[in-house]
This record gives sequence, C-alpha cells and structure tokens, in this order.
Amino acid sequence: MRGGRREGAGRKKKPDHLKRKLVTIRLPQWMISQLKSKGEIGYLIEYQLAKKDFLNLPDDYEISS
Repeated sequence: MRGGRREGAGRKKKPDHLKRKLVTIRLPQWMISQLKSKGEIGYLIEYQLAKKDFLNLPDDYEISS
C-alpha cells in the first residue's frame, strides 16, 4: 500500500499542556535584532526560561521540543 491515510501513521499529538500558544510581547529594537541574529526568537526565549530554572517544568517537557 502506498500513500494515503493509515491507522497509526503520522506524528502523535502533543498533550494540551505542551502545545504552543501565541504570546505577544514588546521588546526594545536592539534586543529584537540580537535575538533574530541568534535564531528563532520564540524558541530562544523558551530555551532560556527553561534552562535557567525560572519556571517549574512538567516532567514530560523536553527543552528541545
């Protein structure tokens, strides 16, 4: 069988508490420029908050997710 919909195929859905939501923040232009030069802003902020023990992370959270 080739292609098409198959039971069990595809990526598994994340639990609700791990799904990403859009959050709008205001940052100074110099900060935005530096963050953009280092990669995707949202992932950079998430990574920094997670690795600095600023928040209590769920047991099933992976920093690289």
